[in-house]
Amino acid sequence: MLANTLIHRLRPHAITVGEDVSGFPTLCRKIRDGGIGFDYRLGMFLPDMWIKLLKETPDENWNMEMIAHSMINRRWKEKVVAYSESHDQAIVGDKTISMWLFN
Repeated sequence: MLANTLIHRLRPHAITVGEDVSGFPTLCRKIRDGGIGFDYRLGMFLPDMWIKLLKETPDENWNMEMIAHSMINRRWKEKVVAYSESHDQAIVGDKTISMWLFN
């Protein structure tokens, strides 16, 4: 909260993004409303979803409804940064998405 307060006070146009795997519900709420004050949350499920699909499911069997739901499933009006690759895959010894696509 302190970091977000200082960042937004010193740089009013700055954007802060929170990485939280616990699903903390007030991560992106305003501090005055009891939140932590981040502007965006990282969509942590998405990189894992893409790797799982590439590893386990042939393209023709991808469930497009599940993919679409996964991309829009978030708290009402919470801004989310959706990304497909994460440094976490490299940490746990997995391949990058490009490495899976080259197979």
